[in-house]
Amino acid sequence: MDEMDPFEARLLFGNMLDNLTGAQPTIDRVSGFALKHTAMADDLLDCITDKLDKLQVPPRLNLLFVIDAILLAANRSSSQTWADLIKKNIVATVTAVIPETPGGDSNVPQVRKVVSGWKRKSIFDKGVMENLDKLLSKRSGGASSESGMRHEDILKRIEEDRERHKRHKEDVWIRPAGELPGSELELYWETASDFNDADWQDITVENEEYQQERHLAEIVKRSI
Repeated sequence: MDEMDPFEARLLFGNMLDNLTGAQPTIDRVSGFALKHTAMADDLLDCITDKLDKLQVPPRLNLLFVIDAILLAANRSSSQTWADLIKKNIVATVTAVIPETPGGDSNVPQVRKVVSGWKRKSIFDKGVMENLDKLLSKRSGGASSESGMRHEDILKRIEEDRERHKRHKEDVWIRPAGELPGSELELYWETASDFNDADWQDITVENEEYQQERHLAEIVKRSI
């Protein structure tokens, strides 16, 4: 089968981004296309960046979920192509997803969770992660900014967040094929550190996610 030309790839990928939602199947479809055509990663990443600039703030989060899915899948296959490209502008990308607006505030808890996953998987080098941590440390955000959402949108976001959370938990459990017995325990033993600021951040992410779901559930309950 002949390789798709860059123009055709950009056109198809752009159409897929136009139909992207927060539902996991659409995220998987878009990220799967990107991974299948890694040879055109530059062109496809440009499509994501262009789309990011055109979207309203809340749905920009879906593009970050696509980037996250690409990075995690590439990491599992030990490919650095996507990570090397994405890291060049990842701070600017995250900044665009969480501008200092109500929509940006509502995206902060999920972005913290995504960034925490990158740190856990060592997707980016220490310098990049420090810049992301610095960016997020300046931001508050969470459930209170969701109060203006429509009832249907609240229910949709709750369901999408639950599905995404389940996928991330599954990803944590994935271990390399052919790994020797005890290797996972040995890894944790060697890499575990004293309780530090990163652990506090993980706790903050989990607490904010819990508070957000609780607040959204209360909004739904009052609207019934």
